Amino acid sequence: MEKEMIEKKAKEVMAEVHYEDNSDEIDVIEIAKKLGFAVGNAVLKDDVDGFIIVQEGAKEILGIETDKLIGVNSEKDLEWKRFTIAHEIAHYVLHYSNEKYKGMFAHRDHRKGKNEIENEADYFAANLLMPSEKFQEKYKELESKGLDVEEIIVLLSSKFVVTPLMTRRRIEELNLIG
Repeated sequence: MEKEMIEKKAKEVMAEVHYEDNSDEIDVIEIAKKLGFAVGNAVLKDDVDGFIIVQEGAKEILGIETDKLIGVNSEKDLEWKRFTIAHEIAHYVLHYSNEKYKGMFAHRDHRKGKNEIENEADYFAANLLMPSEKFQEKYKELESKGLDVEEIIVLLSSKFVVTPLMTRRRIEELNLIG
């Protein structure tokens, strides 16, 4: 899927849930809940970041009253949990509509290697948590103060509540380093 289409889908989700974008930190749990998901911590193996289960029409999943569930590894940092939730929303938005997944979809994320579907979900998550216009505006604002890239990364990571690695990747995706 083209990056422009993925970015468009992330914006559509924000519009669909009528997300009020009043701060730099996107409330990804609020977005998930507005999409009908229950979200919670789970005890998972260290190499598993999270999971999504969608079972249309189910009364409960894993003992929780919902037909859509996102679980995140309880041992991960807040920034990583936020990214995992956004990543799982991406699978729902980008991949669940695929006919072969209709009715039931289960996916587990882990750190071993990436493929096209995982890269798409990562890019969607970055667009959800660090919307391009807002991110570029904040970057240029900090750059105009004479800060170097490493200082900007630290400040943007804090503003958007993501890891420095995610921030650096977003800067590269948006070609902000001239």
